[in-house]
Amino acid sequence: MPERRHLHLDGLHLSYLETGTATEGRPTLVLLHGLMGSAATFLPFMNELGDNLHVIALDLPGSGLSERRADLAADLKSTTACVARFLDTLQLHKPIILGHSHGGAIALRLAAKDPSRLTSLALLAPAHPFFVEANPVIRFYLSLPGRLLAYAMPWFPQWVQMIGLRRMAGPQSWDTPERLHPYRENLRTPGTIAHLLKLLRTWNDDMASLGRLLRKPLSTPALVLWGSADRAVPVYTASELCSRLQQPQLHVLEGIGHRPAEETPAQVAQLVQQLVLQSSGAKTRRAQPAFSPKVSLTHERISPLMTSSFEAGD
Repeated sequence: MPERRHLHLDGLHLSYLETGTATEGRPTLVLLHGLMGSAATFLPFMNELGDNLHVIALDLPGSGLSERRADLAADLKSTTACVARFLDTLQLHKPIILGHSHGGAIALRLAAKDPSRLTSLALLAPAHPFFVEANPVIRFYLSLPGRLLAYAMPWFPQWVQMIGLRRMAGPQSWDTPERLHPYRENLRTPGTIAHLLKLLRTWNDDMASLGRLLRKPLSTPALVLWGSADRAVPVYTASELCSRLQQPQLHVLEGIGHRPAEETPAQVAQLVQQLVLQSSGAKTRRAQPAFSPKVSLTHERISPLMTSSFEAGD
């Protein structure tokens, strides 16, 4: 069962979920969530992973139980630098990074800036510089009516929010109020919407910068998972992204939308486990545990924060 942990990094409070420990011979998988999500959106997927992995799901700055601040930068460069410092602070040596949607863009930038930091990438419907479908939506939410709607959205009735969540899923998927809960709680936390709007203001510049970094194809091995029914980042854009990866393994999941780790967690877990096995031979091993909660001065344990449905793997 994932445990909730907290970390103070350069004066910023970060929160994350963790299963297992970083020890010799046990790979570390770091999960980076999408734009409106949090670490808790990965719980169905984490429950499907085996015991041979050390898994960390980070609440990115401005999301989940991590801190929101008016002076907190939301651009891709700053967020990626924060993730890099987080990995260094926990002494995570060459982890596998899994990024979903906006978390995928962070993973791509992390690998492009310092490929020696990672063993491999798992990209789940990643945001990337080679699609334009998001542009009209971003322009709307940066307008006055869009900003007003954004601030009102967290307080809509649950059934209305469920319609929006379903639109992000594919026809082979199903959703419940429990699946909506992490999104609802995240968006209702004061400061979340302001941080998201700040992020959208730098989106085009962030994607342009990432595109320049990807002119040189990434050498990091990458598993790329895409739903055939993805409405947010269409699957036809995968070919352009994969052309910038030297070692891509693309899997298109039939009937799945933009949230594959939630819509089909067992299938995604199986594919990620295969990536772990392929990567294990290339990973540099350490003789000592890379991180031990018992000795870290910055680590704090609290009880897991999740619903009973998530605990049951719902």
